Amino acid sequence: MAPDVFHYIPQLQSVYIHEPCVENLSEILCRIVHIISLTKLNVHAPNIQSCLENLRSLDLSCSFISNIEDFAFFGLANLESLHMTQNSITQLYANTFIGLHSLTLLDLRENPQIYNIETMSFAKLTCLRQVFLGYLNYPPREPVIKLNLTLVFGDVLSHLTHLHISSGIRPMQLIIGTKSVDLTSMNQLIHLRKLTLVQVLKLSNCRIDSLEGGLTKDFKSLKTLYLRIENIYNVIYSFTEHLSSLKYLILDTLQMFCSCDNAWLIAWAKGYRPVEVIMLNHEVMYNLEDLICLSDNGLDTPNFVKYTEANCTTEVGFVLFAATGLGVIFFMLVVLVHNLTGPYLLPLYYIILGWLSEAMRSNTRGRYHYDAFVSYSGKDERWLVEELLPNLEKRGPPFLRLCLHSRDFQLGKDIVENITDSLYRSRRTLCLVSRHYLHSNWCSLEMKLATSRLQVEQRDILLLVFLEKIPPRRLSAHHRLARLVKTRTYLDWPQDPHQHQAFWDRLWAKLKPPTEA
Repeated sequence: MAPDVFHYIPQLQSVYIHEPCVENLSEILCRIVHIISLTKLNVHAPNIQSCLENLRSLDLSCSFISNIEDFAFFGLANLESLHMTQNSITQLYANTFIGLHSLTLLDLRENPQIYNIETMSFAKLTCLRQVFLGYLNYPPREPVIKLNLTLVFGDVLSHLTHLHISSGIRPMQLIIGTKSVDLTSMNQLIHLRKLTLVQVLKLSNCRIDSLEGGLTKDFKSLKTLYLRIENIYNVIYSFTEHLSSLKYLILDTLQMFCSCDNAWLIAWAKGYRPVEVIMLNHEVMYNLEDLICLSDNGLDTPNFVKYTEANCTTEVGFVLFAATGLGVIFFMLVVLVHNLTGPYLLPLYYIILGWLSEAMRSNTRGRYHYDAFVSYSGKDERWLVEELLPNLEKRGPPFLRLCLHSRDFQLGKDIVENITDSLYRSRRTLCLVSRHYLHSNWCSLEMKLATSRLQVEQRDILLLVFLEKIPPRRLSAHHRLARLVKTRTYLDWPQDPHQHQAFWDRLWAKLKPPTEA
């Protein structure tokens, strides 16, 4: 093959070479660099040296590769995926993958002779997300395949999303961190979505303060779990929650506190049939009923089953007694709250309803439909028709718009909703106080709503007009009104006809809408 042939196809994007005996492969690959559009190269040949700066994907599968020299991929700064399956690779060195700054996927499966992975082999691959190491075949003199993921991956370990490792039928020990670091370091795998490991996990001679669900949340395929922990610890229920495939739980030399927090272990071991719990004491099997625990004084070691039965069992009678007692207390509180705050609950509800209605009005310029909402007793309606309306509504300009329940309330609508809506659609509230007014429940509700609005808005929106003289002793029974009389200026309807005009002038001036600029 002539290297210059690639000069004539500048738009080529993919090259596939399947010839293990190409002699000048290095020269050919370097000539391909002139093809600026090339993003994928599939080479089935032993020589992998190249100088393709724009290459995104490189497939070296089935290429009879047994050794990769240091810096073999240097210059492929934009390479994102590297496939080297079905080769004869034996070792991975610290400088093997130097220069692959953009690599996100590395596939080394079906290389059955890998027996050594040097420290920091993947530490420079800062963009690495998916790693498929496949089958590790360490020398037979090593009965257990040990792999320290932290030493191999460095900080890259926290960015992985897929990690595939297999040891065949041989036992494998994965280490994260160093011996001085407990297994909570597995929280470094914060981005891991899939972890394919052996189905047997043995934790021996390690220090764990407590067994929690976060430790086992990714071990859904685990079938056998062996635990031998030297220190005293607490077993939290969520620890076994994620172990959906667990068949055997082996607890060797189990030490834990006498605590009801650990009592679930007894019920779970007896009642959860899919899992067989095996208790060992220095590899000698014993029954769960013989399990002992350490008391708070650090000296006594009572039987844990008997301890839980004596201290952690809740009797049905006690539960019913406690539930009944709490129910009675709750009922008493409801009655007490109702008696103390009952008169305020309904007004509070409608005040909140009024706030919501007002907040939903987007047109703030025309938010008031009336100049005043008139709160009066139906028995005073004659005075209203003969005196109030002619002197306020028919006087102008500007002409006032008054809201009267006998005239302006919507038909078919709830009375309280009519009151609340009309009150909040009015700029002010005018209360016509008389003896009839004091005896009216509806007038009392209107007074409560108006005073509550006054307290919230802190504006001069409430006007009082006394149609007749009312002794202070009669007002004292109506504390809201009595407090208003003491703190706010009000108007008395004059008995002298010569003073009527001044009264109406003053009231009309107070109720008229503000002059717009």
